[in-house]
This record gives sequence, structure tokens and C-alpha cells, in this order.
Amino acid sequence: MSQPSALSENSSLLIAAGVAVLVLVLLAGLLGFGGAVGILGFVVYTAVWLAVAAFVLWLFYRLVVAVERIAHAQQRIAAAENPPSGSQVTAASGTDGDGADDTDIDRTDADGGDTVDESDADGDAA
Repeated sequence: MSQPSALSENSSLLIAAGVAVLVLVLLAGLLGFGGAVGILGFVVYTAVWLAVAAFVLWLFYRLVVAVERIAHAQQRIAAAENPPSGSQVTAASGTDGDGADDTDIDRTDADGGDTVDESDADGDAA
């Protein structure tokens, strides 16, 4: 079970502080301190946009972390499915990786060797 956050525990205090600040700003505006109200409005406006920008940057950070975790998980899965020993038959090549007695369509060895001798192509030694 998650613990309650500091904001949820003190929500009534935060609401009271917000109302007090709003009353002070309106009182300052009514008493002729319009410049002060304008400056406070600009500061609040700037703070809101900085918070929005920080939130968007945090979301991008979380996206990058998630993509990195997915990539690492895929690498672990691929490593588990294809061990480096080469003993497992791979579906893409259809070979067991040792290169012995494997010939391609052009009658060359799969490991890049010479052309297969026609007299020994059927496997019997002449």
C-alpha cells in the first residue's frame, strides 16, 4: 500500500495559504499597488510555464528510460534465445554453425571454401 504524500496530508493548509495569497494580491490591487499585482501575476505566470516545461522534460526523461529498459530486455531475450556457443540451429540460416559438408546453390562450401569437387559431390570417395 502506498504512503500518503506530503501534499495530500497538508491539502487544507495549502488551500488556506493559496486563499491568503489571493486575498493579499487583491487587497494590494484595491489599495493602488497595481504594479505589484502585475509583477506578482508575471511571476506566477512564469512559474506556471516553468513547471509545465519541467513536467514535459520529465515525461521525455521517463520515455527515454522506458525505451532503454525495453531495449535491454530485448537484448536479454535475444541472448537467451541465441547462445554464443553456436550449437543451436538457427532458423534464419538452417545450418548448425560448423560449416562442415554444407554447400550453397553455386556448389561452394558455406564457409567460403573452394568449389565442391564433382567426383566427390555425392559423398563417396572415388
